[in-house]
Amino acid sequence: MVGSTDPRETAPETTPADPADSAHSTPPTPADPTRPARTWSLQREWSRAFIVMLLALILGAIVTIVGVRAVVHQLETTASQIQLESRAAATLAAAVDDHEQLGHQLLSDAPVNRQAFMLQQRDIAKLFDDAAGVLPAENGMQSALRQARQDWEAALAARGLWGGQVLELKGNHVAETPAFAAASKGVRDKLIDIQRSSLEALDRGLVDTGDLEQLLIVGRTGLLAVAIGATLYFRRRMVKDLMRPVNSLRRGVHKLQAGDYSHRIDVARRDELGELATAFNGMAAALQDSHRTLTHRATHDALTGLANRAALTERLAGSFASGSDLRTQHEGLLFIDIDDFKDVNDSFGHEGGDELLIQLAARLRASVRSHDMVARLGGDEFAVVVLNNDDGTPATGPVADRIYETLSEPFLIGDHPLTVSVSIGVAQRSAETADAAELLRQADSAMYAAKHGGKARYEVYSREGNHPKRQVRPSLSKRASDSSS
Repeated sequence: MVGSTDPRETAPETTPADPADSAHSTPPTPADPTRPARTWSLQREWSRAFIVMLLALILGAIVTIVGVRAVVHQLETTASQIQLESRAAATLAAAVDDHEQLGHQLLSDAPVNRQAFMLQQRDIAKLFDDAAGVLPAENGMQSALRQARQDWEAALAARGLWGGQVLELKGNHVAETPAFAAASKGVRDKLIDIQRSSLEALDRGLVDTGDLEQLLIVGRTGLLAVAIGATLYFRRRMVKDLMRPVNSLRRGVHKLQAGDYSHRIDVARRDELGELATAFNGMAAALQDSHRTLTHRATHDALTGLANRAALTERLAGSFASGSDLRTQHEGLLFIDIDDFKDVNDSFGHEGGDELLIQLAARLRASVRSHDMVARLGGDEFAVVVLNNDDGTPATGPVADRIYETLSEPFLIGDHPLTVSVSIGVAQRSAETADAAELLRQADSAMYAAKHGGKARYEVYSREGNHPKRQVRPSLSKRASDSSS
């Protein structure tokens, strides 16, 4: 990632509180006139939401009061039902007890109306059926009732007292009375347990209805008062602790959209909004780093790190723009091409060719002045924008001489020394130069003239024709030919 040494690019910008951002402020118009005007306000939305909440609380209080009365009525109905269940169990237990007494008389061979005994059994069976229709299925009451009925019938049948058996019962069966009494007692105990369960359910579910109603009304009224106070409190907090940070965030987004990636939001709160502001600052920093990286990639050559053709074109176009610095109107352009670069690739491979380009780029940087610009146009072509000297004289010649001087030393590709030469075309900007494209064409034309003139030389473009300004040194020519061979 490309960094900046300018502290102004990284220092967070503190956004002051805007007094216009009050509860009734008019939303500011976005900076972009093409963007549609905002038609909704978060602040108005929240205010309406609080009003709806308040109405809902009032309605809830009314519904609660009505509901309490309904619950009280339900409790009273439940109490009546439980009392009915308890009476059914108690009546059934008493009937079973009376029937048991007659059964003991029959077992002792006492004179008893056996038809009446059978009718009493049918009445008790009907009481069991009626109780089954009253008792609920939950809490095991129905199951306990069925078990009690089965035990009752089994106890009678085991002693010959069930149904038509009574008519055939003969003799004294007093010895069976203890077992019959125990079995009957078990049945009564189950019925008493059912009655007790009903009464316990009544104790658990039934309360003083008047006190409950008053308690719920008082509690609900208190809750309503708390809700009203909380609504008014949070509405005031909304303006201070929500709308102002949101407006600060909105301004920050607008600055990012405008290209101000150095803008940061002041994090003054350590809550969700503080986390949001921190996340925004992190996003802004990432955007700033990405913008720097993308800008560098768009304007620099990936292999050598030099400016690329786009950056060179932009630099030249800027110097031709109206209102540019007058000093930049007097500049020259060197168009540089490596002689016989294909032979280097053939001998050392593309990796060796790339290494040569990297080393050559470093030497070109060392040959120019700080305010000159070196660019790689692609392949083995380079360009140098050379500003004139302070006295107005062209500086392209001295810069080209220094370039040739730096090339006199061989390059080291791996473990192999390599001497290379370059052909340079020089174009000096004049009042007749129309634009940057023409200056590039002039330098390119001069470079091809240097190539056709024998390479390892530079030529200066002139409208009357190219004139060689420097012939390559014999020693350099010999070393170059030796290397290529």
